[in-house]
Amino acid sequence: MKSFILTVRILSVAFIGVSLLHLFMGMYADAALGAPVTAQMSSNPSFDSQNRFYGITFSLLGVALLISCTDLRRYYPIINAAFAVLFAAGIARVAAWIINGAPSPIIIGILYADLLLPPVLYFWLKHNLKTLDSYPNT
Repeated sequence: MKSFILTVRILSVAFIGVSLLHLFMGMYADAALGAPVTAQMSSNPSFDSQNRFYGITFSLLGVALLISCTDLRRYYPIINAAFAVLFAAGIARVAAWIINGAPSPIIIGILYADLLLPPVLYFWLKHNLKTLDSYPNT
């Protein structure tokens, strides 16, 4: 159980870190991932506003996971919802790929993480909770 909690906490901090990058760097955070961001795009107030807004709202995923780690049984629905949202975000990346073509290699790597991590973490959590349930209370 401790390794699961540590893994989720590390992911949570990473999500919050990415959010802060978008807050402070705007679209240049996307450029760091290999997205072709022009000066005209990055100086567009609407693009910049949207990027920073959605970037910082991504921190909600990290915060929800951090809180869930404090009591996995109590927050089981929340952590599962967070995993589902992350998986859905991966599906959104696949849709964007189909519609507009392949993203940068770094984003393709992130896409695989978006699609693979949630089911792995879901089943890992489920296994951990089931294992805990099999021990008698002392």
